[in-house]
Amino acid sequence: MNYIVIRLRCEEVPELKLDDGATRIFLNTKGKHPELVSQELIELLKYMERSTDEVSRECKSKRIQEMHRRVCQIKASEKAEVKYMQTWEEKILIKQEGIAEGRLEEKKELTRKLANKFSIEQIAEMLEIDISEVENIFKESQNGK
Repeated sequence: MNYIVIRLRCEEVPELKLDDGATRIFLNTKGKHPELVSQELIELLKYMERSTDEVSRECKSKRIQEMHRRVCQIKASEKAEVKYMQTWEEKILIKQEGIAEGRLEEKKELTRKLANKFSIEQIAEMLEIDISEVENIFKESQNGK
């Protein structure tokens, strides 16, 4: 049996290895040595490339045919489609909120750094924000937030 051992390490400290207990398997759908893997794995890889009725019918593996049947059920399910879209929208909203939070923190940090050298008006102009926003950041800093 041929296999490759891959261990994750810290770039800054090469002797520090990540021992997270995870097993990583790399599948290559364009492999050149079919004799090294099972026929079922070959069929699975073909199915992963093209999850069609035609490819599923060509598979001898009952597990792949069952998987295809379930995939088709999920694709046909309006409930599953709605749930998928909701999850997708939630991920986008979370990402947008994170970006907005990061930008706000960056503005706060820059405002604090510029506070000793520039006026509130200059800082607002440089950061392209309202003077009131700069004033609020100063108030937060003074209150220890």
